Amino acid sequence: MEDFDNRPIGIFDSGVGGLTVLAKIKEVLPNESLIYFGDTANVPYGGKTPEQLLKYGQDIVRFLRSHDVKAVVMACGSTSSSVYNELAMENPDLLLVDVIRPGVKACVEMGLRNIGFIATATTIKSGLFGRLLKKQSPNADLLTKACPMFALMVEAGVTHGPVAKWVVETYIGQWRGKIDALVLGCTHYPLLTDILSPVLGGDIQYIDLATHTAQALKSRIRLNNGDTIPQYEYFVSGDAAAFSKTAHFLMQGDLSVAQIRL
Repeated sequence: MEDFDNRPIGIFDSGVGGLTVLAKIKEVLPNESLIYFGDTANVPYGGKTPEQLLKYGQDIVRFLRSHDVKAVVMACGSTSSSVYNELAMENPDLLLVDVIRPGVKACVEMGLRNIGFIATATTIKSGLFGRLLKKQSPNADLLTKACPMFALMVEAGVTHGPVAKWVVETYIGQWRGKIDALVLGCTHYPLLTDILSPVLGGDIQYIDLATHTAQALKSRIRLNNGDTIPQYEYFVSGDAAAFSKTAHFLMQGDLSVAQIRL
């Protein structure tokens, strides 16, 4: 078997949140070509059933595989917590990396004890993060909260200001002084840290799933040999112009985005 694999890596999310994962992957794997898919026609995923998420995931993985990807990163907490096992079993020849398991691993390795975990309603309802954490770190205390408005706020570009801060205060203001670390259990949430800090206090440690997912991918992937210039492609199922506008606002850069139907 060759030591290198120059095929691209696929990444998907319901919308712009997965771009936080893509950005970290670009940092740690700068030679890799990436194909991003945002399922903006069905955003948000947080209120969807496991059956719906499995259908979306199957369609997206099929699309990414049509581009001959060597791995797929599920840059979405809702799909990672609900349908990772099903997609992995359906694609045994494909490296599939989720965002929940790397997040748990980070908390265990860092020895965290008083942890807050915020995510979509689907991710919280699954209970996966808590079960995995308790199994690996029995002494850890975990507070969980579904924050369904957060992903919608990020998709709309509402990441600052009094309204955004009020929503954060309403959801998790009561956690101030009770937690030492906050796990951002949805890949949209790192874009809200500027308003999370004033509510929770400046000494909170944030666990960004994007960072740990990128490292998990790096540890398992067969690397590009670096002889070619990496290419980045972006696809969405909804309005490409709207996605581009929000992505530009949040990521401070222009993206060329194509709309497709799965």
